[in-house]
Amino acid sequence: MTFRLIILFFFVQAQVFAQSLSISNLPILQINTQGATIVDEPKILAKFSLYDRKDGQLNQLIDKPAFSFWAGIEYRGSSSQGDWYFLPGLVKKPYGFEIWTDSLAMQSTKLSLVQLPAESDWVLNASYNDRTFLRDVLAQHLSGLMGLKNSKIRYVEVVLNDAYQGIYILMEKIKQGGNRLDIADLTSIDNAGDDVTGGYLVKIDKTTGATSRGWNSAYISGKGSNKGYFQIEYPKKENITSQQFNYIKNYVDSFEKSLQEENPLKVSTTYRSMMDMPSFVNYFILNELSRNVDGYRLSTYFYKDKDSKGGKLTMGPAWDYNLSFGNADYYDGYLPQGWVYNKLELTEGTPDYFQTPFWWGKLMKDSVFVNSVKRRWSSLRKTSLSPQTIFKFMDSTTVALKEPMQRNFGRFPLYGKKVWPNYFVGQNANDELFWMQNWISARINWLDAAIAKLDATIVLGQEEEPAIRAFPNPAGQMINLEFPLQEEVNLRLELFDLLGRVVLSRPLGHHNKGPVIIPLDISPLVPGRYVITILKDNELLYRFPIMKSLD
Repeated sequence: MTFRLIILFFFVQAQVFAQSLSISNLPILQINTQGATIVDEPKILAKFSLYDRKDGQLNQLIDKPAFSFWAGIEYRGSSSQGDWYFLPGLVKKPYGFEIWTDSLAMQSTKLSLVQLPAESDWVLNASYNDRTFLRDVLAQHLSGLMGLKNSKIRYVEVVLNDAYQGIYILMEKIKQGGNRLDIADLTSIDNAGDDVTGGYLVKIDKTTGATSRGWNSAYISGKGSNKGYFQIEYPKKENITSQQFNYIKNYVDSFEKSLQEENPLKVSTTYRSMMDMPSFVNYFILNELSRNVDGYRLSTYFYKDKDSKGGKLTMGPAWDYNLSFGNADYYDGYLPQGWVYNKLELTEGTPDYFQTPFWWGKLMKDSVFVNSVKRRWSSLRKTSLSPQTIFKFMDSTTVALKEPMQRNFGRFPLYGKKVWPNYFVGQNANDELFWMQNWISARINWLDAAIAKLDATIVLGQEEEPAIRAFPNPAGQMINLEFPLQEEVNLRLELFDLLGRVVLSRPLGHHNKGPVIIPLDISPLVPGRYVITILKDNELLYRFPIMKSLD
C-alpha cells in the first residue's frame, strides 16, 4: 500500500490520564449508579449526564451538562462479559441502557443523544479487543454506504461513578421502530391478510440475554449436527400472537425448503421471489470484505415487512464486527485470503456449535446471486470500497481520537498485550492502524481476483438446465464450445490455466439469439487442465472446464 501522512500517536505509559477526565473533543457521558452494582439483568437505576456542546466545541465536566436523564443500565453481550479469556482489570465491560421517564416509574421514554434520532434503547460498545476502535465503526459506515440497514454510532468518553472508563462507541440498539428499523407495527389484532405479513425482525445468534420466541431450522448446516435457531426479536415474546409466529415461521421454512431443494439454475425458483436479492448481495460482500469470523452465523439479523410494502426477506441491520478485518486468531480470521461463507465446512476438528447457515453455500451456486455479487463488487470498488476511500475514513477518525486514545490506554494499558482473540498485537496506535490498513489492502486484492473467477451458468427462460458442452473433451488440437443465447450479443472468450492466469483472451464478435458453436484452436497450449469462459460485456455467461491432451 502507499503510506500516507498519518498523525503520529504516542502511547502514554504514565498514568497521568488514568483516573481523571476534565475536557474532551468527544461528548462525555457521566453515569452515577448511586452505590448500586451493575449486573447482567436486571437493569439498575442510574443518573446519566451528557456533556455535548456540538459544533466541534470542547466538552468540560465543569460545565453544565447538555441534559441529564434517568436510565436502567446493565451489562450486555455474551463472551465480552467474562474475564476468563481476557486480562482481569484491563478489559472494559459493554453496557446497554434504557432511558426512563424518572427515577420511580421505570417506564421507557425516547431522547435524542449526540445528534442521533430519539429512542429509548442504546448500547455502549466497549470495543474491548480492538485497539483501533475502528472495526465496528468502519463496518457500520460501509454498510450504510452499501445500502444495508445499520446502527448509527458516535464515540463518547465515559465516566462511571467518578472513575474514568475510556472511549466507548455509543450505538443504536437494533430494534423495530420509525427511528431505527422502519418496518410495520404488529399489534395483537394483526392476524390475517396483509396485516399479518409484517413486520418481523429475526436474529441468528446465541440465546443469551433477553429471551425471544423462536424455532429450529428443518435443515442441518455445515459439518455439525445442530440445526440453526431463529429468534424473533420483533414482535417481543410477550406480544407476538400464535398467528404471527406461525406466519413468519412458515415463511422462513418455505424459503429454506425452496433453497435446499430447488435447482438454482431454474429461472423461477420460489426462494428468489421470497428474498430481497440486493440486501443478500450487500450483506455477503460486507461479511467477506471484513472476513468476519462470526459472520452469517452469529449477530445476524434479517427482517420482513408487510407484503404491501415489498414483503421479502431482507438481510440486516448489520451488527457486531469487532472480530473482523483481521482481528481473530481462529478460523483464519487473520488471513486476507479465503472465503468466510464456507470456512467452517473446511475446518478440521470438532465442528463449531454455531454453523454458517446452508443458505450461503446454496446461493453461491445460483447464477443470479453470483452474477449480482460480481456486478455489485465491481461497482462498489469504484466508489465506497476503494482502499483510498476506506483509508481516508480511517485516518480522519483516528485523528479525532488522538487524545481520547491516549487517555483510554493510560487507563487500560493494553498495547503490547494480547486480548482474546487478537492475532496481531501492536505496540502503539500506529502499529495497529498500519497493520489493519495493510490487511484491508491485501483482502481487497484477494477478493478482486476471487470474485472475478466466480462463475455460474446463466439462467435461461425455461425450467431445464441449459444445454452446454465442450467437445471433444479432452481435446488435442481443436475444441468446440456449444451453448444457447437468449439475445443478440457481443461475446468475448477468456481461457485460464489452473493458477488463474489468463492465457488467451479474444473477442468473438456479434452473435444472434439461438444455438452457437465456437471452434477454438488449442494447439499452442501445453497439455493440462484449463477453464474457458464466455463473457457478455464483462458479465460471465458460461464456463467450460477442459483438458488439453498430449496428442
